[in-house]
Amino acid sequence: MNDPFVSLETPARPQVSAESSASASKKSAASQLYQVVWRWHFYAGILTAPIFWIVTITGALYVFQTELTASRDQSLREVAVGEERISYERLRELAAAEVAPIELEGIMVSPDPSRSVAFVAPTEMHDPAREEERDHDHGREKHRHIYLDPYTGEVLGSKIAEDDFFAIVLSLHRSLMMGTTGRILSELATSWGLLLLATGVYLWWPRGKKNVGVWVPRVKGKLYAVLRDWHAVSGLYFVPLAVIVMGTGLFFAVVMGSAFNASVKAAGHWAPKWFGPAVSAPVAEGAEPASLDQVMSTLLSHSRGKDDLIPVRFVTNPKDAYKAFLIQDDDKNKLRMVSVDQYTAETIDVVDAADNPFLYRVRVWAVSIHMGKIFGMPTKILALVTSIALFLLSVTGVWMWWKRRPKGRTGFPRRPATGAMPAWGWLVILVAAILLPVAGISMLAVALIDLLWGKIDRMRGAA
Repeated sequence: MNDPFVSLETPARPQVSAESSASASKKSAASQLYQVVWRWHFYAGILTAPIFWIVTITGALYVFQTELTASRDQSLREVAVGEERISYERLRELAAAEVAPIELEGIMVSPDPSRSVAFVAPTEMHDPAREEERDHDHGREKHRHIYLDPYTGEVLGSKIAEDDFFAIVLSLHRSLMMGTTGRILSELATSWGLLLLATGVYLWWPRGKKNVGVWVPRVKGKLYAVLRDWHAVSGLYFVPLAVIVMGTGLFFAVVMGSAFNASVKAAGHWAPKWFGPAVSAPVAEGAEPASLDQVMSTLLSHSRGKDDLIPVRFVTNPKDAYKAFLIQDDDKNKLRMVSVDQYTAETIDVVDAADNPFLYRVRVWAVSIHMGKIFGMPTKILALVTSIALFLLSVTGVWMWWKRRPKGRTGFPRRPATGAMPAWGWLVILVAAILLPVAGISMLAVALIDLLWGKIDRMRGAA
């Protein structure tokens, strides 16, 4: 393979040969193209590395969130199956006593008889005057989960959902715990990651070379050469998985995600029953609502097995119906929405993910694929391996730069001899701005700064 770091130390020298001027011109153009691509690959890798490391490490951690949480919270989640369960109404009273005077907001139930019942309550009474003091990273107040044994009524313990380890991991992954600004930075790193893969494939391209260093990485030799091989060759084999993981991640992004959602809504493919209000049938004034036990019995009748988790928000408006999203392993593709009349406890509607319009289903598929949920454990393992591989690719790239940089200098790639951005380069930026807006805008900014800096350099040279 060509050594892109040669350009850090020695300016390219024109080759003297007997080839025709047309052939020489073609080689010169190819060399210029290589330098331009290499330069963009280098800057993208260096500038996004810190964010990329956070996103990939947290992504790798979050893949097995369900399994790790179940193991860690075993004492809160699992109970000995008894002969008779306490009513949900009574459990609600016991949980309410734990958080009084704060009112409970909801309940989480599993069809599994060996699982505890959890109630949800805010950590403090809602005060509109203190709205600005809420947790800005999550954009909402914090909530306590209180776990009870449904056979004995014993309070097993509680935890703050937003302070949970995996809640923090997810916040780091999505927004670097910096709110909207962090989400844009994360989208920037993800978009540049896709460009890194594309430019990396171009730089790897064999160009007549065979086997070692191209298809098979070396394991012996100088450290830099070994690092370069493992960075380039390993990166090539992970490109398909990396594109899938990063591409589907953009469905969560501020700009790309919002644009896709707006397109889905404009096409009339949003999920109206999922997000529309659930309304109970009209009843006479003063009619008594159904008991919590009746409502939960109806919801549990729609479960698909003991792996379902059924979170339910208590209704406070007399016209509303209960609305629950049954979920398995946090897989959005397995969501089932069930609405229940609050007075009769009868089922109003049942909507599975597969029942939604096509474009909205694409969004749900993307979310599940990104989280490694789409086909269960095999895709979780693939998502984990891909996250680790992306992290190592970024680390080895930075390591190579640090190892090869000349003493006392930055070691940044030299500007191509022509100095100016070729016309096709501006076209690439334009296309990137359309397909990956955040990356395209940042590319335009870098290109303009580079152009200005080049003019300043030439003016200094002329002086």
